[in-house]
Amino acid sequence: MKKIFTLFTFLLIVACGGKEGKKSNNDYMKPGSTGRINHVIVVVEPEVWKGEAGKALREVIQQPIAGLPQTEYQFGVSTIPGSAFTKMFKNSRNLLFLQLADKEVFQSSSDKYAQPQTILEVKAPTTEELVTLIHEKANEIVNTFKDEDLKSVQEEFQKNKRSQKINALEKLGVSMDIPNKYRTVIDTLGSFMWMRSHISGGIASGDQTNNIIAYQVSLFDENKPFLEQMIKNRDSIGKMYIRGNDVDKMYMITEAARKPSVKITTIDGKKAYESRGTWEVFGAFSAGPFLNYSIIDEKNNRVLVIEGFNYAPSVNKRDFVFELEAILKTIKFN
Repeated sequence: MKKIFTLFTFLLIVACGGKEGKKSNNDYMKPGSTGRINHVIVVVEPEVWKGEAGKALREVIQQPIAGLPQTEYQFGVSTIPGSAFTKMFKNSRNLLFLQLADKEVFQSSSDKYAQPQTILEVKAPTTEELVTLIHEKANEIVNTFKDEDLKSVQEEFQKNKRSQKINALEKLGVSMDIPNKYRTVIDTLGSFMWMRSHISGGIASGDQTNNIIAYQVSLFDENKPFLEQMIKNRDSIGKMYIRGNDVDKMYMITEAARKPSVKITTIDGKKAYESRGTWEVFGAFSAGPFLNYSIIDEKNNRVLVIEGFNYAPSVNKRDFVFELEAILKTIKFN
């Protein structure tokens, strides 16, 4: 797998940092954790990993992420047997213990050996019971690690967020923790914002970018499919603001060949639709993934749309989209 050295360096820095908030003396004495975000070390015996329980866990933590042009998995995974769980591995950022044991156990803990650290124990007396437990707790397994990874990235962004006022966000009545490395593309056209971060260094250097946009549209028509309305909204915004090299003929649209995935979620206490798909440029050959949150703001009779999209051809994009997700989920309504 190709490695995006610039982002991985950042993720390793985050992994070695401590969590915000009050800490005990014991917390200060713990070493910084090692390992990358979006990577889990599974402590498991070979026969369990090769069997049905290992297969069930792989189907959960290595499921393909929706909306990416190439197949990339939710987590990178390394495995070690219990006998190899020495001091070197105890400081790992994300640990999952998959074991046959006398009784069923499903519990998580934080910062046991290092900071920040997430540990999840998944145990059961038989293989059949272990498989059942994995299936029942599939979403919780993923979210246990993903939520903590998002939190750590957000804490790092909080330390280095833009201090300059963003006019469009102010007019939209929201705030967002956008890192300093994001520069303004558009913030002078009323209630539309476009921020961009250039990806530099490593094999993703050049014109590759991460982008964040925000705007508002009318409430959705409940008698029409959501996806149809979302695509119409984002395509009209692309044609209006996000142009290609030939500004009269090229603009961003939603790729028609790949239907975006949609799920209902909550953003800052409000119902939202999360859409993951692929964008392309009409009249050109550029394309990449996008993550769109259409947030229902009934109080203000509108839908607030925040979106991140990435352009990084020929490299893996999971961690870039993860960064965008972490930023978008910091949004707060004033």
